[in-house]
Amino acid sequence: MKGRFTFPFRESSSLTTTTSARPNTYAVRSGDTINKLAERFGTTPSALAAKNNLSDPNKIKVGQKLVLPDGFDAAPAAQPSRAATTATTAGAGGPVRDSNGREFPTSRDGTPLFKQGDAEWGKRTLGTSSSIGAAGCAMTATAMAVSKISGKTINPGQMDAWLDKNGGYSGNGLNWDKAAQMGGLHASSPAWSLDTINKQVDAGRPVVVGVDYKAGSNGGANGTDHWITITGRGQEGGKPVYYANDPATGKQITLSQDGNTLKGGPQGYKTTGQLRTFSGGNPPRPGTSTQPAPGGSTQPAPGTGGTTAPAPAAPAGGKESLKGTTLPNQQLKRGSKGEGVEKLQDALVKLGYMTKAQVATGPGTFGPKTEAALKKFQKDHGVDAIGEYGPKTRAAFEKLGAKIGGAASGTPSTGTPSTGTPSTGGVTGPLPKTGNAFMDAMAADAIKSQRETGVPASVTLAQAALESGWGKSGLSTKGNNFFGIKGEGPAGHVTMPTKEFLNGKWVTVDAAFRKYNSPSESFADHGNFLRKNKRYAEAFNHTDNAARFAQEIHKAGYATDPEYSNKLIAMINKYGLERFDAIGRQ
Repeated sequence: MKGRFTFPFRESSSLTTTTSARPNTYAVRSGDTINKLAERFGTTPSALAAKNNLSDPNKIKVGQKLVLPDGFDAAPAAQPSRAATTATTAGAGGPVRDSNGREFPTSRDGTPLFKQGDAEWGKRTLGTSSSIGAAGCAMTATAMAVSKISGKTINPGQMDAWLDKNGGYSGNGLNWDKAAQMGGLHASSPAWSLDTINKQVDAGRPVVVGVDYKAGSNGGANGTDHWITITGRGQEGGKPVYYANDPATGKQITLSQDGNTLKGGPQGYKTTGQLRTFSGGNPPRPGTSTQPAPGGSTQPAPGTGGTTAPAPAAPAGGKESLKGTTLPNQQLKRGSKGEGVEKLQDALVKLGYMTKAQVATGPGTFGPKTEAALKKFQKDHGVDAIGEYGPKTRAAFEKLGAKIGGAASGTPSTGTPSTGTPSTGGVTGPLPKTGNAFMDAMAADAIKSQRETGVPASVTLAQAALESGWGKSGLSTKGNNFFGIKGEGPAGHVTMPTKEFLNGKWVTVDAAFRKYNSPSESFADHGNFLRKNKRYAEAFNHTDNAARFAQEIHKAGYATDPEYSNKLIAMINKYGLERFDAIGRQ
């Protein structure tokens, strides 16, 4: 089947170019690294370093202006609310790599996020007369869907080159089935049906749909101005929503349901009734975005097709039992070596997530192949797909019959202690030591708060130390209040003098602060305070980036000190607090 397609807009709303006349710049902030910036702006560390003539990419300074490579856009300003809102762009499975080694972020279900105007392929000729950046939305949307379903990360540039050699275009028209064949799949064009979409995305199979955004198109079949990739669905505000990857921006958007039509996105998209689905490939593996019904159950919500998200499919090869397999009772992650890693690799091979040939390239070494295989296992078994072997992952292996033994010999994961005191706050097992008594005493409560609310443990610890003077302030000793939260608490309140930065200068005022029965109660309330307060909502789009989270709560008004977020970030870096975030995600 062939489809017509046009590129609807750039983030600047220009319809004529794919690169900016002037490149974007970014001023380095405390906590930034070249790797983090590359991931944030959708480029690579090497490209960013080359663009700025950095002889040593590890040395960038606060305030230094960096030029972003053409074709990559800085984080956009918040868009006005329409029928739906922009969703987070970080996938549960983390970034994926193509065969060239370039990393791409994923949406919440693990589908790669590609931008048709990307500098790597945006200027490639599409078909006979256009370019991917100008008219490659259909092919880019297909590349995202095919990558997720086939398990092979195929970027739009690679797909376009393959289509050129294999008769994939008729003029500028895409042969959908030919594009799907690059991933070992087939494409079809069924009648428009939300029930069809529901069944596909619930099974982990993204679909491509046509949308219009121009006045007068009216959502009809001839009004298709653009193509997007629907990857999942859920509930927001008690109403059904659909999540989609938008080739125009390379970001995930949210669409609301209006009868049999889906609407939303940055330009008020409206579906036109054109639908493409894909068959074949690997056994479907559902993503992490399932359909919750009101009340938090996993039953289907009414009016959305009546399908229930299936249980995770059996891994490749159909081997589901690990009876007779012993796995180590230790922390393992990228860089770990030894017998424990070998046992983990053996289990992943038995389950079909790795091949013996892959293990042979690094037996006993926890490298990128082991990490990628573990992420897939975690995603399929309801564990946060962070690629680290911890308590929740061990429990998932136990359910398959594995026996968890003592710590195996070999080099332990960096930053994981071999000894330590039992933690408090509901977190069991030894925790890393920072060398600071206050941090070490409060780490478990911070991790527990992260698991319950999503607030990074590193930010919680830094805030607690800064707000309470390392636990020595009158507010923390009299009221167990470690975060300076004002108002009435579970144990009443404490009136204390406090300094506020008002009208450009520091002034001292008396204020009522929440009083708690214990430090744990204070940490729990802090997390809930941030989670439930809408002013901090943007921060929760960056829970995997402690520095950005700190900046967002500061920007939203948590503290009046103009250096507040910089102080938090400096403390996080000094004590290596982000390792607690990794534990909180297990």
